[in-house]
Amino acid sequence: MPASIAYMTHDPVNAVLARRMARRLGFNLAVLAVKDANHAVGADLMVLDLDHLPPECKSNLFLRVGNGELREGMAVHSYNLTAAEKHALRRVGVSVFRRLTAAVFAVPTVGSTTTDRMQ
Repeated sequence: MPASIAYMTHDPVNAVLARRMARRLGFNLAVLAVKDANHAVGADLMVLDLDHLPPECKSNLFLRVGNGELREGMAVHSYNLTAAEKHALRRVGVSVFRRLTAAVFAVPTVGSTTTDRMQ
């Protein structure tokens, strides 16, 4: 079964690009707005477009990092993360990218087991 991806963005251009990339990679993708975030719970990968979501989304993400509340299978892309923010996210297993590319959806957590990710 193809991996499922929840992509949270408010940017219609990135939404179209994400759908194309996911289709090409053979993943099921749901583009969600913040108000629909609860639909992302069952996804194999959750991707956040931090440049096109409300600022409180970024704040909440870092609160969750600090509290150790992040689940496996998260990736973010943003042109506006500081080096310290990137480091904090990567330290807890979040894949961080500068911009939306197919690599965002091809992170090792998609469709792999814990053993696969450790190799």
